[in-house]
Amino acid sequence: MEEEKPKPKSKSIIKIQELLDKYFYRIFNESHLLYTIIFFISAILIALISLIPDWGDLILFLATTISLAFIFLMFFGLIPKLNDFLFSTIKKFDRNKIFGFLIAFGISFVIILVYFLLGHSTQLTIQFLGWDLILPTIFIIIYFGWNLIQIFFLKGGFEDLSVKINNKVLPKSELSETKEYLVITFLILGLAAPILMQIGTLYGFWSYFAPEIEGDPLDNLYLYIGWNAVVFIIIGITSWRLISLYLKSKKNETPNIFSSMFYIFIWIIIWYRAFSFTNALRGATQTTGTDIIMAILDVLLMVATAILVLKGLGDKAYSSRILNVNNMPFFLFAFTFLYIEGQIIMITGAGSLPGFFTDRNQINLISNFLMLIITVFFYIWYSEYVLERKGLIMRKHYNQEEVITIITDFKEYLKNNEALDINKIGDKEFQDFLQMKKLEIKGIRLIETELKKGSEEEMTSQKEEEAEIETRDEEKDSLEKKQIKENSNEEEIE
Repeated sequence: MEEEKPKPKSKSIIKIQELLDKYFYRIFNESHLLYTIIFFISAILIALISLIPDWGDLILFLATTISLAFIFLMFFGLIPKLNDFLFSTIKKFDRNKIFGFLIAFGISFVIILVYFLLGHSTQLTIQFLGWDLILPTIFIIIYFGWNLIQIFFLKGGFEDLSVKINNKVLPKSELSETKEYLVITFLILGLAAPILMQIGTLYGFWSYFAPEIEGDPLDNLYLYIGWNAVVFIIIGITSWRLISLYLKSKKNETPNIFSSMFYIFIWIIIWYRAFSFTNALRGATQTTGTDIIMAILDVLLMVATAILVLKGLGDKAYSSRILNVNNMPFFLFAFTFLYIEGQIIMITGAGSLPGFFTDRNQINLISNFLMLIITVFFYIWYSEYVLERKGLIMRKHYNQEEVITIITDFKEYLKNNEALDINKIGDKEFQDFLQMKKLEIKGIRLIETELKKGSEEEMTSQKEEEAEIETRDEEKDSLEKKQIKENSNEEEIE
């Protein structure tokens, strides 16, 4: 009996699949869907076990083993002969994929088991290399470290989107009154967006902090109002920054909507962190019991958020030789698992590291506040930096490569306008000047190469001209001799 062929997919399904593959590195593709399901099941399992007291060591063991298994699969994905075995698209749940995962999991299980049995800090000369010390420390560093630097990965996507919208709405041409109106409209939209989002959050959470019975303490409500006051102060600071950048771009005669769109995207992250902080504050101030369903949903949300954030990391790491379209998901799964474990371990404790917090709300309060503050400071710095680099406002800051480029262009400008005696100030003198100003960087080598290339081209061109002139002279002499000879022959005949 012949195997039934899969039904052809509709164009809309194919288009959606292509978008998912592009932005999520094929984790939802048929070639990787099984591994994605294993990842989510493993995350839920870790979440459930974390609710059991004194099981921190088991969680640490499982998280490390599963993460290492995905790392092995990442290296298996570099072998072209294993592509059909590990990434078949014929079947979503191919036995070969299950077998491949079990091999990777078995290898990592043996390695981590031996490490746990023989690598305790009391068994090693260098105690910090013991699994009970180094693994919990690494996971906590990954959790907080990634949370603190994730904005540097997200900004690339925000910047690209802002450029596309700017070019779509304001094509490169002389600004008309209509375009100026659009710039003002997007500026107002940018200023209004965070205010509206925070007002919605303020009223949405008000009932959770307001006293249920008249006469109850108002401490929680005052705390909530105080936090919202802080957020509105942040809105005021960032709004003034956006307005000042608009005025600078207008003065530079380069009005744009890039700045407003970038502001809106950054504020989506700031608002999300403020919202998460408020939600964690609600959980920390209310004496409610542990809700298993909410705990699982919280972990699922954290996993989904981590995958979205790790897209930025994938953009940075994709150019690496050890990462390709097939093994990139395994890298993301391994890293995300360590990220999740970093949060869980601060509650459960593991090895020689005790639990620092009683629940996730306390961790979320700290991490979201830190991420919010870092995002705000990042915006205040980067918003001006990126506009300078794009020529939308007057540039005040230059790096060494840019300084060298400007000096080189000025030298060429003087040279082309015959305002510079190249016999007195040649390439050597120019390089000596750059070194004297401590501009000894890679850019110099590039400039040297360009200058040498230019000199060689000039010499080659000059030689070609001389050869052409010489050829012309020879042809001219030859014609003159021939003509003289013909004239002499005619005289002899006469």
